[in-house]
Amino acid sequence: MIRVLLFSIFFGTMLISCMDIDEDVLPVVGIYRAHVVGVSGPFDLIVSTDRGDDVIMESKFDGFDWYTLKADLDNANERVIDIDINNQIISQGTFVKGQGFFRDGTIELRYTIDFSDGEKVNFKLVGTKN
Repeated sequence: MIRVLLFSIFFGTMLISCMDIDEDVLPVVGIYRAHVVGVSGPFDLIVSTDRGDDVIMESKFDGFDWYTLKADLDNANERVIDIDINNQIISQGTFVKGQGFFRDGTIELRYTIDFSDGEKVNFKLVGTKN
């Protein structure tokens, strides 16, 4: 009886502790050759999984400094995957918010960076998967 109980607890713990990666997110994950429109480039945009349908993106989102942000993917089963960048802090006093999409190996993001000096700048990043 004790063995069955211990086996059940062990097996249950293994099931609960394992977290499945959303396979619909995987087409977006990768390294992109990216440009910020109006800013010199190119540079890398690195997209990796976080949890469920969330991703972590790292790049020179202003064309100069490296930032890391989180984004949420919607319509992962559709041909065009929507990307939402919720308002978040990417550096001390610097905020970002925006949206974008992924389709056929191309990612496009439109976002606003609110810098610590109060200046708000709109950006558009376009990247192609390597």
